[in-house]
This record gives sequence, structure tokens and C-alpha cells, in this order.
Amino acid sequence: MRILIAALVVVGSTQAAVSQDIYVNDLEGCAMMASSPDGDLDFAAEGGLLLGETGYGSLEYHCSFEPVLKFDWSEPKVTTHVGYCEEPGPYITPKLFSVLLDPYSPGEVTIFTGEEEPQRFYVCKF
Repeated sequence: MRILIAALVVVGSTQAAVSQDIYVNDLEGCAMMASSPDGDLDFAAEGGLLLGETGYGSLEYHCSFEPVLKFDWSEPKVTTHVGYCEEPGPYITPKLFSVLLDPYSPGEVTIFTGEEEPQRFYVCKF
């Protein structure tokens, strides 16, 4: 659990260092983060996912990938990243992540992993 919390803090810290933008899988997370200094941890504790340039995660689950994701919507872009997802146990699942950045939806990141539905993240601006 400590490793997962550390990974979440690193994802959040890395993202904050790159820009003020934070990416969440549910826009309610933006309000939680705006209302509390520990809003990111509160959001993650409720199962919310935070996206950074090297992966996404919550308190009990995280996915890491390479190469680093560049948040650039200047043109339509699909990039492929390799990595894994981990949950308590530890259960590690190798993954291929295809990331779509569409200039017609700036601030939205869509990640395809072979699941039925892609994972979507939305920018919070503070």
C-alpha cells in the first residue's frame, strides 16, 4: 500500500511540475481537489484515477508506461506506450496503452488498453 501511495504522489507531483494541469477520470475530482489541500488523496481514496506523464493510478491501483506521455493537442495524435498495471496482491498485468489526443477535444486524454471501453481523463485547471 505504501508503494501505491508513493506512486500516486509521484504521478501527482510529476504532473504538477510539468504544468498546473491535473488529469482525472471523473470531473468531480476537480472540485474535490479545489476544495481541499488533500483533495487528490481524497479523490484517489474513493477510487478516482489521476493521470501523469508516466501513468495513472489511485490508492489501490496504478498503471505505469513508457515512453513519457506528452500532453500536446496541436494535431491529432495516437501514441503507443508499453507498461503494466498493478493492484494489491501484488497482481501485475502487462499492458499496451494506445493514447489518443484529439485537437477537437483539448484537455481530454483517451487511453485504449484492449478493454471494451477506453479510459478517459479530463483536465482540471486551477
